[in-house]
Amino acid sequence: MVRVKGIAALLIIALTITWQVSQNQLKAAADKTAHYKNKVIVLMYHHIDVKESGATISPSRFETHMKLLKEKGYRVISIEQFAKFMQNKGKVPDNAVVITFDDGYQSFNQYAVPIMNKYKFVAADFIIGTSSDNQNVHTKHLSWDTMRKLKKEGFSFYSHTYNQHDYAPLDRNEHKAGPKLSNPIYLPDKGRVETKKEYMARVEADAVQIEKRLREELNNTYQMLAFPFGVFNSTAKQLEVDAGVTLFFTTHPGINSQGSDEVFRLNAGTPTLSANKFLDMMIKME
Repeated sequence: MVRVKGIAALLIIALTITWQVSQNQLKAAADKTAHYKNKVIVLMYHHIDVKESGATISPSRFETHMKLLKEKGYRVISIEQFAKFMQNKGKVPDNAVVITFDDGYQSFNQYAVPIMNKYKFVAADFIIGTSSDNQNVHTKHLSWDTMRKLKKEGFSFYSHTYNQHDYAPLDRNEHKAGPKLSNPIYLPDKGRVETKKEYMARVEADAVQIEKRLREELNNTYQMLAFPFGVFNSTAKQLEVDAGVTLFFTTHPGINSQGSDEVFRLNAGTPTLSANKFLDMMIKME
């Protein structure tokens, strides 16, 4: 009798373990399912630093995001594969995600790259040309040498304009300011606002200059632009198209389908985004 009870107890333990394993396998399988097909989520980050603020998140928060992407079955693809998809020239895997950074901070190399390498992810950084050329900013930006090294490792670098990532006065009294790319600005030396012709000449020259620098330094063949502050108008966009840009990255949230030249992005680079909120943000796009 004792022996029978012992066997029964062992069977119960075995069934319990089997049930737990099965449940774990089901959970793992559920995490790897196709959340969405023939669509792409594009994530937007800016700066990474141990001290979080504004658009700056910590290395640990960024790694949590990357770990969740891997665990939940999202597939990180290159921005070039995404560009082909958007232009109806290629396909993407289920649960496709593109990781992007804006501004070209050195923290991309210092913090983000080692974490992404750990998960075998790649990303694109939209750089401000004058900041990399002159390093005339308080927070250090990527050098061309660093970008060349990272490009060999699979990372990509595109335009955030050469020198239009700024706000400028729009009237004589400086009561109003706006993004330089999307507005005729006040010219103190002339005591007036730019004419439309002057505005167009400035934007056109900037577009030509940044694309020239990207070709010279990185041999870029694709041409993509992230609008500074996510703000643009039809005139600025057309001038960028004339300079060869084929894909435009906004700050509008959404998920991307084929055929558009304007890209939705989810702002993942904020300290308010906990692990649960990050997953919720992703799930809402499915």
